[in-house]
Order: sequence, then C-alpha cells, then structure tokens
Amino acid sequence: MANEEADREQRALTEVGRARSAEREGHPVDALVAYDAALDALGESGDPDLVAMVLRRKGNVHLHRGETAEAEALYRRSLEKCEGTSCIAGLASALNCLASVQQRRGELAEAERLYRQAGNAAASVGDARLKGIIHQNLGILASQRGEWEKARHAYEESLAAFDAIGDEEGASWVLSNLARLYTESEQHELAEEAYARARAIARSRGDSLVESVVEQNYAELMLARGRADDAADACKRSLALSVQRGDRLRRAETLKLYARIGRERGDYDAAISALAEACELAHSAEDSILEAELLGEAGELWRLRGEREVAGAVWSEALATFQKAGATHSAEELSARIARAES
Repeated sequence: MANEEADREQRALTEVGRARSAEREGHPVDALVAYDAALDALGESGDPDLVAMVLRRKGNVHLHRGETAEAEALYRRSLEKCEGTSCIAGLASALNCLASVQQRRGELAEAERLYRQAGNAAASVGDARLKGIIHQNLGILASQRGEWEKARHAYEESLAAFDAIGDEEGASWVLSNLARLYTESEQHELAEEAYARARAIARSRGDSLVESVVEQNYAELMLARGRADDAADACKRSLALSVQRGDRLRRAETLKLYARIGRERGDYDAAISALAEACELAHSAEDSILEAELLGEAGELWRLRGEREVAGAVWSEALATFQKAGATHSAEELSARIARAES
C-alpha cells in the first residue's frame, strides 16, 4: 500500500512539473489539464498538503487568466486542506492567494489583513520564498494607495529575499514592479535598468507571463518619456503574449495603454474602442480597480470629444470605486483631473 501511495505521489509530481513548464511557456490550458491529472493521481486519500499545493497552483493559472471566481474556489479548498493538517506553510500560501483575490476586487483593507496574517505564518516556519512573495504583494498594495516609500521598502525586502535564495523567477516579478515605481517617481534610468534585468530573466527562463508584464510596464515608461512609437511596439509584444496565454487581465491592461497612445495621437475612436474591449475584460475578471482606471481614461476621451456630461458621469463612477477601495493616489489624481476639467 505504501508503494502504491508513493507511486501516485510521484505521478502527481510529474504532472505538476509538466504544468509548471506549460505555464511558463504560455500554455495555460495544458497546465490546467496537467494539474487535473495530478489531482486525479492523488485521489481523495492523497497527501492533503500535496493536494493543497496542487489546488493553489491550479488556482494561480485561473487567477492569471482573469478567472477570479474559479481561482478563489480553489484557494478556499486549499485553505481547508491546510487547516485540517495544520500545515503552516500551506496555510500561509493559501491566505496569500486569497489576499490577492481581495486585492483584485478592490478590498484593499481585507487584502492587507490577509497578507499580514500570511506573513506571520510564513515567518513562523522560516519560508524565505513566501516571505518574498508576500512583501512584493504588500508593495503592490502600497503602490495602489500611493504610499511610495512603503512600496519601495517592501519591494526591496522582497528582492533581497529572492536574491538570497537565488530565486530568479521571484526576482523578475519584483524588478518589474520596482521599475513601475521608478517610472512613477520619474527615475527613468533606474526604471530602464530594472526592466532590462527583469526582461533578461524572463527570456532566459522562457517565462511568457513575466515577459508580457515587463513589456506592458515598459510601454508605460516609454509613454512617460514621450516615446509613443516605442510604447506601441512594447504594447504589441505584450498583447501577443497575453493573447497566446488567454490572459484577459494583461490584455485589458495593454489595451488601456493602446488607448493612451491613441489619445496622444488624436485617434479618439480607436482609443474608445480599445477601452470598451478592456472594460469588458476587466469586468469579467472582477478587477474593480482596473475597471476604474479604464473609466478614468474613458472620461478624459469623452471630455476631449466635447461630451462633458458623459465624462463627468464616467469619472464619478471611477472616483467612487477608488475611494471605496482606499486607492488614495488614484482617487487624488482623478479628483485633480476633474477639477482641471471644471475650471
């Protein structure tokens, strides 16, 4: 019986390896099939900690594709498994995953509570990688609130944790986010350096998700530097990767940037079309803050077209979402934009 159980676990781990490769190479459907095969191999009586890990990883595939409800259901099943076995590391991972769902939905206070709870659990078992992941997520949350110094500190702690254990995948995530922070603070040379390192890691690993995110964020830097053509090229690369992956969120975020490029070029019809598609994608993914960002862009386009009442209504909806979520910086920026438009 012990040999049979060991064989089932080995088959499951082999499928997990296949799933991870498929994820990295941009084939999420194949990854989901492999994770299901791993769960089938383990069965109802399989090692609950291993089952919990597979459930979380399968949930991550859904989360990156913008399938938020599916991801949450898998994370909750994973949490239940870990609570039943008192696996602290698994418990911390599941809480971190559930926090990311709350963050996407604009529930920033609840997300922070869960991240802190996950961080305490990870620290109690000395899980350096998970510590790096949680610090990175806290950095993203701080950025959404406009707490730049807190975000920088969290990212630097995260990068140090990943570098200490030689985790290039984790480092590439943080470098991309740190570069966005540099872009926000107009430290463009530092942003270029961070993007170059993140892109190099992603390409060396064949990691299509990270490469897509890096190209998308790089487009923002190019827009900040007034280089619309370079931004469009980066968007084209990011969009191709997101379409390949079936990644609704990255596609929506890239379309938002296409809309900004269209606005700067005076092509308002193309910009509005891009935003309309992006809003549908963001809504289906339950990303309330991204939806509000898209509405903010749409309001500016309607204003430029002379539709001031439409612009005001769209901006009011976006502002209410930012304020409810506690996305202070975005709310302040939009309030300033509204005030300028009304003056």
